[in-house]
Amino acid sequence: MSAIDTGRLLTTNEAAARLGISKRTIQELTASRKLAFIKFGRNVRFDPADLAAFTEKNRVKAIGWKGGAA
Repeated sequence: MSAIDTGRLLTTNEAAARLGISKRTIQELTASRKLAFIKFGRNVRFDPADLAAFTEKNRVKAIGWKGGAA
């Protein structure tokens, strides 16, 4: 487990803005444990590195014509 720089953790609204999705979608992703988050009591925060990992994990690679490499 790596150390987290708590000075750069994002709120739900900030994480939603960074990913370009709604706050509700962020809440659904955290409820289903598809997006990593950090909880301090009732406060939920997001590490930007976790958002980047989530984005990369959900990247759909393009394929070329007739299934060849792009």
